[in-house]
Order: sequence, then C-alpha cells, then structure tokens
Amino acid sequence: MKLKDLSDQLGISLESLQNFIYDFNIDLGFCVDDNFNVKEEFKNFAEKNIDFLKKYAEDHSKEKTLSDIAKAINVSEEKVLEFFVSNGIPAEAVKNIKTNLSSYLIHLYIGGKYDFIDKAFPEPDNYNNKSLVGYTDLFFYLNDMLDPFINKEQLQTWGISRPAGIVLYGPPGSGKIFWARKMAQMIGYEFVHVYKDYLAGNLKTSKNSFTNFLNTKMQHPKTMLFIDSLDELVSRNENQTFFSENIELINTILRHSKKDIHQELLVVGSAEILSLFDDEILSPGNFDMQIPVFPPNSDERAQLIIYHLVQNLVEDSPLLNILKTHKALCKSFWEPIANEMRLFSNTMIIDFTQSLKKRLYALHRKDETKNIELNDKILSASFNEAKAKLTAEYIKRCAVFLLEAKQNVGQDFSHRILELEADLESYQAKKPPINKIGFKQVNEENPAIVEMDNENTPTDLII
Repeated sequence: MKLKDLSDQLGISLESLQNFIYDFNIDLGFCVDDNFNVKEEFKNFAEKNIDFLKKYAEDHSKEKTLSDIAKAINVSEEKVLEFFVSNGIPAEAVKNIKTNLSSYLIHLYIGGKYDFIDKAFPEPDNYNNKSLVGYTDLFFYLNDMLDPFINKEQLQTWGISRPAGIVLYGPPGSGKIFWARKMAQMIGYEFVHVYKDYLAGNLKTSKNSFTNFLNTKMQHPKTMLFIDSLDELVSRNENQTFFSENIELINTILRHSKKDIHQELLVVGSAEILSLFDDEILSPGNFDMQIPVFPPNSDERAQLIIYHLVQNLVEDSPLLNILKTHKALCKSFWEPIANEMRLFSNTMIIDFTQSLKKRLYALHRKDETKNIELNDKILSASFNEAKAKLTAEYIKRCAVFLLEAKQNVGQDFSHRILELEADLESYQAKKPPINKIGFKQVNEENPAIVEMDNENTPTDLII
C-alpha cells in the first residue's frame, strides 16, 4: 500500500496526509519503507485516529483568518497574533490575514502538545541509522515532481512528460549534491557526478571527448548526469572566457538526452541563483524543472547535529559515552544552540560537529580521569568557529534564494519560507531612531552594516 492508497482509504487528500507527517515532525522511517510502501504501524495509527486526521485535512485545505486559527486550536486570538508578529508580520496585517498555514502547526510553535502523536512516534534513539534527517516536506515534494519517472502511465493518462533537465537551487552548502543523489535513488537511476572543471577542461582540449563520453552513457539506461555549479558554467561574467562554448556544451548534453527517450538519460544541475540563467536555459524542453533546497530549519539543525556527531561511531566509542553521560543524544539538549544557528547551512553544521569532536578528543587525551564536561565554553568555541562561514555574501545569497523560492514555490513551502524570513530578519540591522533636534541618544549601538546589491533584498544586515 502506498501513501496515496492510504489517503484514499481514509477519505483525505494525499497532500494533507504528507503535510501531517511533516507538521508533526514524524520520522519518515515510521511511515514508509525504502520502496515507499506504508508501514503497518503508521497505517494502524491512521485508522485509529481517522477523526483527527480528517479535522487536520479540513483545516489544511482552506484559508484561515486569525479567528479561525484560534478557534481550531482553542487558544486566544492574542496568542495567534503574537506568533505572526514574532515572525516579522505587522500586527495590523495579521488582523486581516488569510493563510494556508496549518492551525495545528501554529499550535505546535506556540507550545501545543499532542501526546498521542508523540507516544506513537517517539524521537529515534539511534540517529546513526537514519537515511533522511528532517526535510520530510522536500522528500514528498520530490516524490510528486518525479512521479513521471516512477509512474510510467502519466504521459498517457495525464499528458505529463518527463523533464529534460532539472535544476536544484539553494544557498551554498544547503545539500544540493545530497538531494541529487537522493533523487537518483528514488527513481532508480545511476548517479554520475560531472564536475564543472571537467567540462571546462574539455573546452580547452577536445569537444569530441565529452561527446564520446555522452554517447557511452547513452548506452546505459537510467543514468543521471549531475553537473556541479551549472549556474557558474552558463552565466555571463567578466571571468567567464568560454561563455558561448559552455552554452553549446550544455545544449549538446540536452540534445543527447532527447535523442531517444527510452535511453532514459536525465541531466540535473546545481545552482545558487536562478536569475543567473538565461530564460532559454530554463525554458520547456531544457532545464524546465527547478527544485529549491532550503537551509535546515531549527528542528532539523538539532537533529543534524546529533546525526553528524554519532555517524559511524562504534558502540564503545569514547565520544558516544560522553554524549550519553550528558544526555546529548536527544534533540532537547541541542535545541538552544540550534536556535542560535539561524541560516546555518548543512556544511556549517558539519563544521560545528567536526570542531566539537576535535575539542573533545583533545580533552580526552589530556584528562586521565576521562571526566570531560560538555559545557557552554566548548560549545560556544565550536559554534563561533563554524559561524565564520556565515559571511555577508552568504546572507545575501540566502536573501536572493528566499525571493526566488517565494516566487516559485511559495504555496508549497509556506512554513519554511516563514521561518527563513524570520532568520533573515534576525540579521537585519535595526535603524537607529531619528534624534530630536538638540538631543543625542545615549549608548547607541553601532552595528556592522551589510549593504545588499539587489533592491528587492533587505538593505541592512548585521552579523
């Protein structure tokens, strides 16, 4: 049984069932197996709690006012108003707001508890075995977008053809290569990573060598060619000496992918900024599907810290013992520092965990009693080391990504966009008040200002 079959049985939409799993942060391992079949425990839960799922689905399917949300979750309108205001929306705008955001998700953000869900799907006790940490919403979105590859009847029944090329776009370090590999796994394709330097090198030697490479790959069915930094390859700038040749090379790749649809060659590229592409590159028949890859949200940051700390550790690992001693194998331990990691990319979180491991190892070598404290001092040192990559340029790219994601998939990822906006807002410098004539403000802050080039992005940021 697939999730679609279960949603039909329950009489609710597949979208609402997928969003229920994401909103309540249910580990995907509880829900489906590697072949996307529904697990028995999730099916039993859904059948037992069908009334709640129908209430959730009804709420999810309609636009709601401030009053509607407060009534659905049985809280005061003031509490709901405070939630939106704390996320950067002016109070007057909230009073007239109509949103598709789940009332139950808002309830969770303001402290609502659903013990029957927490009991049925507890926090995993072994993050080392997880194949996907967070990002359930993106996983389901990809599953829908890639359905033409999974469901071969879509072309005949709905006239939906496979995309010729796909662009994964997001800020640096957000995990585009990981998701390209995950996509290949989901549709059963061989993943072939083609580096930008390899393509550029072919332009300097022989274009035929890459054409031969493509012809060879065409002989193997179900191949995904992943081109790293595709936006840099085809963007026109002063450092780009092979612009026209690059464009011709990309067109060659796309022509090969269209030669014979039965050969099943899929081209996927990564990009940081979509606006660097010419319209022709993203037009139908070319890279006509664009998929956003967001930085992790606060909850995912806490999970990713645990995952990267325990990955590949053996049972008698000294690091594992330290984490167990300090009860640091659960999210609650890491939530305070994860909340401070606003806009951190996946790469920055890996940097944090690597720095922490090295510091703990150094203490382990020096302390013969092995009485090592996982205290604020060592956590802060690792945090500050990882934060070094949170530069003004990186924040600018996050701001541009937010604008492009809102334009392209605003309805699909409204909750992520809301949190990303709040994270960006935290780095925006507050304007100093205008002094009255003859008076001077005391203890005025002097934040470091970061000016943005794009007039549509926040103009003043503070790091």
